[in-house]
Amino acid sequence: MEKRSQFWLWTALITAILLGILWQYAPLADASKRIETFPLKGLGYEGKDIPLEPFEEEFFQDVTVLKRVYAVDGQYFFITILDGTENRHVVHDPYYCFRGGGWEIVSDKPFPVKDGNASKLIIEKNGEQREALFWFSDGNTRHSSPLKYWLQTSLRRLSLGASGGEPLLIVVQPLTSDPVDWKAFTQHFSKLFEI
Repeated sequence: MEKRSQFWLWTALITAILLGILWQYAPLADASKRIETFPLKGLGYEGKDIPLEPFEEEFFQDVTVLKRVYAVDGQYFFITILDGTENRHVVHDPYYCFRGGGWEIVSDKPFPVKDGNASKLIIEKNGEQREALFWFSDGNTRHSSPLKYWLQTSLRRLSLGASGGEPLLIVVQPLTSDPVDWKAFTQHFSKLFEI
């Protein structure tokens, strides 16, 4: 009986090691094509690429990053899109990012977007309040749950990509403290909600 148990234990261990090797080295399709096809300008909006700072190039190593400023309906917005296919640890909880930047989250409300929800935040630093919007998108659905993002990326790696597209993190921040008509923003800039 003991030899049989040892056999199954060794079989399970060898299987786990082989699967670990397979998962580690099996290439997954990234979301760079979705990012590359995102237009710089269109009807009602126009953007400008912002180069990464040297520390960002090091921090975002192996991550596809899009940084742009867009003029949409007379207001300017800073937009960041991250694809963590090769390094998902860099794509972390946006709440953590804002707090790490010295912002306090005053409010967090769900905001309906195409095929899901984003989080609409009011953040405050040094007495100044700003708004921000963020969500994760796998190309089909959108949500603002960092836990769901982690589960999606884990399942994607376990299934070798068969579970769906890589979720992107999309963050939108207005460059001023002026109030934002987010419904108008989504209408004028609908391409952002299709990535």
